[in-house]
Amino acid sequence: MGRRETAGAHADGRPAAGTTTEFEDDVMDALMEALRRAVKLEMPAVGSETLLGVVVLQDPDIGAAIAGGMRKVGSLSGSAFGHAGRGWVSEDREPNASAADGADGVGGVGGVGGEDGVGGVGGADEADVREADRREVDTAWREARWGFAQRGRRSARQDPSELPEMTGALRACLLRAMASARAEGTVAVRLRHVARALLDLPGSRAAEALALQRLDPGAALAALDRVDASAREEKEGPESVGVALLRSAGTLGGKSGNRLTRAFMSWITGSGVNGSSVLTAVMIESSRQALRCGRAEMEPVDLLLGTLALDRALLIAGRSLTESLATVNTAADVLRRHGVRHDALAAVAMAHPPAAFPDDTPPHSAASDRVMAAARLAAAEHGSPTVGTVHLVSALLDEPKADGGADAKDHAKDHAKDHAGSRREVAALLAADGVDVAALRAELSLRLGA
Repeated sequence: MGRRETAGAHADGRPAAGTTTEFEDDVMDALMEALRRAVKLEMPAVGSETLLGVVVLQDPDIGAAIAGGMRKVGSLSGSAFGHAGRGWVSEDREPNASAADGADGVGGVGGVGGEDGVGGVGGADEADVREADRREVDTAWREARWGFAQRGRRSARQDPSELPEMTGALRACLLRAMASARAEGTVAVRLRHVARALLDLPGSRAAEALALQRLDPGAALAALDRVDASAREEKEGPESVGVALLRSAGTLGGKSGNRLTRAFMSWITGSGVNGSSVLTAVMIESSRQALRCGRAEMEPVDLLLGTLALDRALLIAGRSLTESLATVNTAADVLRRHGVRHDALAAVAMAHPPAAFPDDTPPHSAASDRVMAAARLAAAEHGSPTVGTVHLVSALLDEPKADGGADAKDHAKDHAKDHAGSRREVAALLAADGVDVAALRAELSLRLGA
């Protein structure tokens, strides 16, 4: 008590229980590049050997640790890509389930997050951990396929659903990478965790590629230990698109570019409408959540997920909002204090079955637009110069009018259309998870005039 609250800080700066364990942008870039290679070479599936070739080329430190020099890196990647998915002894199948999920001691799930629940599933049993990891692998692969398709010219874009799937061994690699990150005590799965998993994947094409190049996985793992040690000493982590936007707009503590750049970025990212760029960053994260959850449009529940996702992204980057913006953007702290867990919410918010891949970034639904309008109105009514996450989440939990008029009819349509498409259903999701929604509303209401 008495500590100034800051948005993005999970108590002592460590991940709070319920923080999702996710693949960071360096891994997503590697997955998209592996897809590009597979499509170019007309591979039937993306295998572990293709990802290995991408990883050693993408990160020079990892490449040097695994292959021992640039010439050997080129030889290893050339061998991995040269087969074009054919001519391997290994079929790149998934190992037995226990090995793939880390129960054989690879990273392990027995130490899920330690005492404070780091890893996003603290207090859950191993089955819950494995289910969360499988879900993250599936959503990350969906995001990678969509992202790869977006990189092509519009006229030549492929339908993401028609892109190659991953092999069983590649899936096992990604699961092991998550276990490796969790064992390290981090919720950010980085490329070095994937590299470590590739080196410890017996019977895979990645292992076969290493053997063909006469490379010693044990020596490579020891060299990766030094890469890991260096990475853990870094004070700042990778920035999501939303965090990079906030930094450019000058809304984060520390260096944020020159004054002209900050003013320009602040202007084009919504400061004139919302008083700061924070809600624009939330919208960016919310759109990504909609894509990952399998929705074609950004619905109200995605705004709630986006609020928590931006808070997580600030934590991973080691950044926080400036003091003037912190109080009005403490919704994530309030949500956690009332028992809302990001991992649990993300699990129940998944669309079943997922919608078809959108052609572009998922657009706002009419329901989410109404929530944003309600948040701006709440800020104005309470004299707040900035529309923050407390106004957004308060608007999400505000009961829609039910007077038999147009609002009630709109709500009924929303309700029938999609479980995530109405504010009332967002409150219902939280209540079903044991959250006292009335108490949550009450605390948020005290902060609307901050």
